[in-house]
Amino acid sequence: MKINPKILTLLSCITIFSCTKVTDQIPGSIITATNFYKTAGDADNAINACYDALQRNPVNYEIWGDGRTDVLGSSSRSQSADLEVISGNVSSSNGYANWDGLYTGINRCNSVIKNVPGITDPALASHEGRIMGEAYFLRGLFYFYLARTFENAPLILEPYEGLNSNLFPEKSDRATIFAQVESDFLKALPLVPDAPYTTLVENKGKATKGAINSALADLYLWEKKYQPATDAANAVITSPVGYTLVSGANFATIFTARNTSESILEVQYNYSYLETGNGASNGLSDKFLPIGGSLTAGNLYYQPTTALLNALPVSDLRAAITYKNTGSVPAPFRDANTLYIAKYPGTISGNVLYQDNDRIIYRLAEIILFKAEALNELDQTPEAITLVNQIRTRAGLPDLTVTAQSDVRLAIERERLAELAYEGKRYYDLVRTGRYAAVTGFTDTKYLYWPIPSYELLQNPNLVQNTGY
Repeated sequence: MKINPKILTLLSCITIFSCTKVTDQIPGSIITATNFYKTAGDADNAINACYDALQRNPVNYEIWGDGRTDVLGSSSRSQSADLEVISGNVSSSNGYANWDGLYTGINRCNSVIKNVPGITDPALASHEGRIMGEAYFLRGLFYFYLARTFENAPLILEPYEGLNSNLFPEKSDRATIFAQVESDFLKALPLVPDAPYTTLVENKGKATKGAINSALADLYLWEKKYQPATDAANAVITSPVGYTLVSGANFATIFTARNTSESILEVQYNYSYLETGNGASNGLSDKFLPIGGSLTAGNLYYQPTTALLNALPVSDLRAAITYKNTGSVPAPFRDANTLYIAKYPGTISGNVLYQDNDRIIYRLAEIILFKAEALNELDQTPEAITLVNQIRTRAGLPDLTVTAQSDVRLAIERERLAELAYEGKRYYDLVRTGRYAAVTGFTDTKYLYWPIPSYELLQNPNLVQNTGY
């Protein structure tokens, strides 16, 4: 997914509205949407730039999805922004209350959707539809993160290409944004094949039918549309791609080997690019790993909580990759007997730890649990139990003993915690099921959404802060 730097320059310019024409005569050396989108290669670069936006700021996605819950604990090194997340009481000036990366991605997708259909290069004909599907899917995914996290946000469907654009959009509510997300996903679905690309990295790192159906199942659970959620999840489970769970003994490979048979969509990071000083890195390693001794390592800003340890006893095959202890001989880390989050161990080369683990967005285990949740709500509880037991068997655990719908509902919640900890799911799970206050003890309703960033309120007079902030 190598990206021509020209398209990043173009799309960065139009994101901050600075590339506007000063006169009616635009020099040919100035990159604009009008003079950029000419060839199939330009379209390829433009859609790859949308993925580049998804690759940036991996820490934010994790903190949004697991912060303010019972799984991220403090350490002696937690900073003020982290302590706010752990306490739940996040201010609008907190660095994690930042949606710039999402709107950068949205703007790039909007640019593709508007401009790619105007390219007349015959070489584009074979894959123009797929590119459009990718753009619709990614725009929907960015907005899905926005609506779940901030609840209310501006809904912008045109690229910023000058001061004639609406520079001060008002915010839309979650239901309105969700409707647009569903529309984008459904537009994308027929345009993107099951395995559209020639390489494994692309088929796991870019839009596929499996990725779109996974996101649809997720969205439908939020909207309590349980039959469509079941159907979308089942489309992934029965996909001709043949997604399969890795074995319990190989659970760690999901996070270390990249693009396993279980992976549906994961954001790609590359050790060889980082080694040469290129490419983005997965900053979660820095947030979670201990301080290095014999190598450059992390900063241990967050640690596992008691709730997480209780959910994952050492007998659970998932425990050993989810958290670790440096032990009495901590090398290559500095401090002995230090508990840390281990899903992002990075790649060690010499005395340097490269932060290059992929960030998984969807994998098969979650989709199986999506289907179990939907079936349980459709009063098909025995079928739901069978699916949950599939995940538990992989983890080396006995089958569920509960049978009542309400008990199975809680069992699915616990299984999602154990299976998906530190993959950015817990906060969203608890908010969408109405279980947030009961589980976290945070009863203030403003904790059910994040504050609109304070800098956005200063720049946009039409934005109003979310209630309670």
